[in-house]
Amino acid sequence: MMTLIEPTVFQLEMMRKKHCKELKQLDKMTDAQFNAFKRNFSFGSIEGITKAEARELLMSMLALNLKLSESYKNKK
Repeated sequence: MMTLIEPTVFQLEMMRKKHCKELKQLDKMTDAQFNAFKRNFSFGSIEGITKAEARELLMSMLALNLKLSESYKNKK
């Protein structure tokens, strides 16, 4: 049986801050800089990811984070 593990509000907030920071860094980088430093990002283990795909992934992760945070607020 698989146990569902839910992140805490604190963990969600920490990841939201990290992903916002990464998104800002990514937007300032050239494609060459991105290719040199992409392993330093939270998605760094994904082979062959482009800068545009990385940006979309970060945006998706932020959207999911906000959705989870909202659901936590609604549970109270």
